[in-house]
Amino acid sequence: MKTFRADLHIHSVLSPCGSLEMSPVNIVREAKRKKLDIIAITDHNSSKNSKALLDLLDDEIAFFYGMELQTVSETHMLALFDTYENASEFNNYVYEKLPDIKNKPEYFGEQVVVDKDENILEMEKKLLAQSVNIDIDEAVKKIHSLDGLAIPSHINRDMYGIIAQLGFLPENIDFDALEIDERSKFEEVKTQYKNKYPIIKNSDAHYLEDIGTYYTEFYIEAPTVSEIKKALKGIEGRKICYDA
Repeated sequence: MKTFRADLHIHSVLSPCGSLEMSPVNIVREAKRKKLDIIAITDHNSSKNSKALLDLLDDEIAFFYGMELQTVSETHMLALFDTYENASEFNNYVYEKLPDIKNKPEYFGEQVVVDKDENILEMEKKLLAQSVNIDIDEAVKKIHSLDGLAIPSHINRDMYGIIAQLGFLPENIDFDALEIDERSKFEEVKTQYKNKYPIIKNSDAHYLEDIGTYYTEFYIEAPTVSEIKKALKGIEGRKICYDA
């Protein structure tokens, strides 16, 4: 087993709030420069740029595929999958429940689907930065049915964090972990919630320079969702390296 450094929350040009420099090829290049071992592109309510990520796959870095879902309660949640196929199935499920509100690029920003060479394939017309008609429990069950990870995003934030939105952390929902970002006091959050859920750190990068500024190290056999799940549970010798 070995230690893998992971940043599992990165936005690309598909997110209207993402910088136009955030093409998949640029993200991968920057992640390699930052010595990351695993990354995930997690755009708002869409995984359409996962195909470009798949086409960039090599032996230097591993990819998870997925999105940052915005549930009906306006909470953000990471949905992460090993395979492009499972991410695409979840994407189609989400897109059907995404309200048909058109994006206004001049207000929200462009939503660009690109290939591995940065050629524009599509300008997403539906606004991605909105709530989908899926509740938290339904989302977690669907993610798990596709062998994915369900992780509430940046729980420390006042905007779109699950605690701020609901006023509490639901106890009957099987989250795989909770995510915090650099705005939080890690030890304080870990102490408060570690007996309920493991805590991970990601960058939530919207700009190239932010990639890898916050990350989690996992001691695992291989860079797969199943291995990450074992590390989150602390079983079979796998673990989160909390001193990273």
